[in-house]
Amino acid sequence: MKRLRRVVLLPVTTTGAVSLALSLASASGAHAAPADMAGARVPARAAHPVRGLDISSYQHSKKPIDWRMLARHGISFVAVKVSEGTYYRNPFYRADVRAAAAAGLAVLPYVFANPARAGGATTARYAVQAAGGAGSLRGPGQLPLVVDLENNPYRAGHDCYGLRGRRIIGWIAGFVNQVKAETGKWPVIYTAASWWRECTGATSRFRRDPLWLAAFGGTRPTVPSTWEHWTFWQYDNAGRLPGIATTDLDYYQPTADLPAIRPLIHRVSRTLARHHAKARHHARPRHHAKPRHHARPRRWSLAAAHRAHLEHLAHLAHLVRMRWAR
Repeated sequence: MKRLRRVVLLPVTTTGAVSLALSLASASGAHAAPADMAGARVPARAAHPVRGLDISSYQHSKKPIDWRMLARHGISFVAVKVSEGTYYRNPFYRADVRAAAAAGLAVLPYVFANPARAGGATTARYAVQAAGGAGSLRGPGQLPLVVDLENNPYRAGHDCYGLRGRRIIGWIAGFVNQVKAETGKWPVIYTAASWWRECTGATSRFRRDPLWLAAFGGTRPTVPSTWEHWTFWQYDNAGRLPGIATTDLDYYQPTADLPAIRPLIHRVSRTLARHHAKARHHARPRHHAKPRHHARPRRWSLAAAHRAHLEHLAHLAHLVRMRWAR
């Protein structure tokens, strides 16, 4: 969740991370889950993992997001940046939430934390209001808010925003308690094992908050000792999928912490099968609605259908390996 629209006049240092380059057989331009995910640390009773992504206004810098295409490619959930600190609201948030939900995706709002600029409780109140108020986040069918805790992108060498140990733990406590009070749900904590260890000293607090783990490089993700397992896993921060600009790619593993998101495997399988069959039997690509600025209709190619089919097969293969690994 590092691609930010910078909104303050501060020196910006882009945080670097190793990108995970994945392939789907001979299908270029698409990323799949890490091949060794079968060995990831997951709950013994967990169901199949669900594919998703997380976005900010950055994904609108080149072209509109095609949410229905993403759903056809097996994406079942999305985390949308709603705010940063107490000084920025994502102007695309509400439109993205509506469009993603209309395409059948589960949606979570996330806030990028900047503990150097405001307290945890104040940041939480700002995020809840930016998301539409506490009422929009309450109820059994609503998913919790996510807080993004990672290296300070605005000041190199100050990963913890000048707040280490008890001070950063106090900031996190203020945030999660305020969100719980307003929404009735413990927020999800997004972080990397290295940041959690460096800044909080691997505190044992916050076990009630589901973990969204950032871990790249294709190795088994190291879960901070605070948690027994990850609920979300961001395995790629430079993923490529049809219908969206370069984006973060994630998995959701159903757990007791957050059992509400359900996979759309069967619906997606049928959709892809129908699409592949049509592409195979028609010399001319299927025509969709007329684009706003072009006389020629939008086209689906056999190559695109083949990539979608290979991506789906690769995803199912990973699920089978995980099932047998148990």
